[in-house]
Amino acid sequence: MNYIILDMEWNQALNRSMTVRSPIVLNGEIIQIGAVKTDENFELIDRIKINVRPKFYKKMNPYVEEITGISSVDLTCGESFPQAFRRFSEWCGDDFRFITWGFDDIGILSDNLKLHGLDEAFGRNYINLQLIYNRQTDAKQLQCSLSAAAESLGIPIDVQVHDAANDAYLTYEVSKKLDMALGIAEYAELSSGISEPIFKDAVQNVEDCRTMLRDRRVTEFKCPECGGKMTPTDWLHSNMKNCRSVMRCGCGRFYAVKLKAVLVTEGNYTVVRSVFASSEDEARAFAEKLAEKAAARERRKKAAEKRAAEQNNKPQE
Repeated sequence: MNYIILDMEWNQALNRSMTVRSPIVLNGEIIQIGAVKTDENFELIDRIKINVRPKFYKKMNPYVEEITGISSVDLTCGESFPQAFRRFSEWCGDDFRFITWGFDDIGILSDNLKLHGLDEAFGRNYINLQLIYNRQTDAKQLQCSLSAAAESLGIPIDVQVHDAANDAYLTYEVSKKLDMALGIAEYAELSSGISEPIFKDAVQNVEDCRTMLRDRRVTEFKCPECGGKMTPTDWLHSNMKNCRSVMRCGCGRFYAVKLKAVLVTEGNYTVVRSVFASSEDEARAFAEKLAEKAAARERRKKAAEKRAAEQNNKPQE
């Protein structure tokens, strides 16, 4: 069996009104495919880069253009997605397993395949190298960036990142610094504690991350099983850009929700919403955490009122 170390770049709609919503909500349209093929011992076999001509998001989102260096003119030079996928799948062969940096690439690939009526299950059996890196290093962040991981391992970065071919090869170089035999053997255990979202989308054109919890586009969800409407009543957040909650649908299922606000341009945020399967125990623990936070706020309020009263009653000199 071979390993295909995959990285992709994708474009986004310029605004919410231009987002494709059928047959899926298209949060990213693939514009570059980059990959490295290795044998089972992680010896290099081949490399590939394919530029893809988008069908829907034909003008570059300014944020994506800034980080990738890809212009709207560049997009016209690629292959159509069906052609690109056909060439890529033939290059992959029949016996392989994907390796990616993070969970996002496979989800975007699945969406694009479904969009074009192709096999959306292609490559679902994959390995997220982040999890192996986290286990075998002193990584303090669950979602460490590829560049940060490479730097931590002493790998020089002398190419443009956010280029699919360059990032795929950089991921390969990271893999060469790790014990991949051990990492793959442990992978089922590593991934079991970190569930992938069962639903993920993005809300664009949010003006202020501090008020996003008052935006129904952000806070209303549909149960992935029964389709019932769900709205979390309380949120926990370390800052207003990262919020989480646990909610229960009328059908009895529990879900954990995470929000991440990403600044696109000044005064314009995109909020990534992820829904995970949860449980009654997790909901109970979340409620206890909310109660602790509320009690702490009440203590701070009373302490402030006491200080203010003491200041007001202090004799004037």
